[in-house]
Amino acid sequence: MPRQGSRCFLVVRAQEWMCALPLEEVEETMRPLPVAPVSAAPVFVRGVCLVRGTPAPVVSLSVLLGGAHAQPGPGLRFISLRVPEGRLALEVDEVRGLKWMEEGTLDSVPPLLRATASGHLQHLGSFDGRLLAVLGTAHLLPEDLWGRLEPGSGQGGA
Repeated sequence: MPRQGSRCFLVVRAQEWMCALPLEEVEETMRPLPVAPVSAAPVFVRGVCLVRGTPAPVVSLSVLLGGAHAQPGPGLRFISLRVPEGRLALEVDEVRGLKWMEEGTLDSVPPLLRATASGHLQHLGSFDGRLLAVLGTAHLLPEDLWGRLEPGSGQGGA
């Protein structure tokens, strides 16, 4: 039974990174979907896909965190997330499971990581003896990019 002050997170892997996504922002996990490229998008935005009939930008978590694109494989998954601007599909190398964490046990992000992670990292913790990054899903995609991804904006590659 979870204690008061704890939250449930979906733990995923993106290359060497173990990351936690707040479960209340996760809609579903799914196999990768076809992705249409978007012109002038940052390198970590793979493009746009249709999640249950709704366009959603696809963010490669590996590239966002400074690595290479995920390699196709049996563990590759998309995570559909609810963010303030709508829906976002996050590409991850593997879904590891659920983890309850007490907010007080999570460490703050060191200044060097905070400066380079552009607000993506909220806290640091541990999972199975490895560093665990708790992600702020609302900051995974810059606000100005959402307008370019809107249907009918004339700037998408879909």
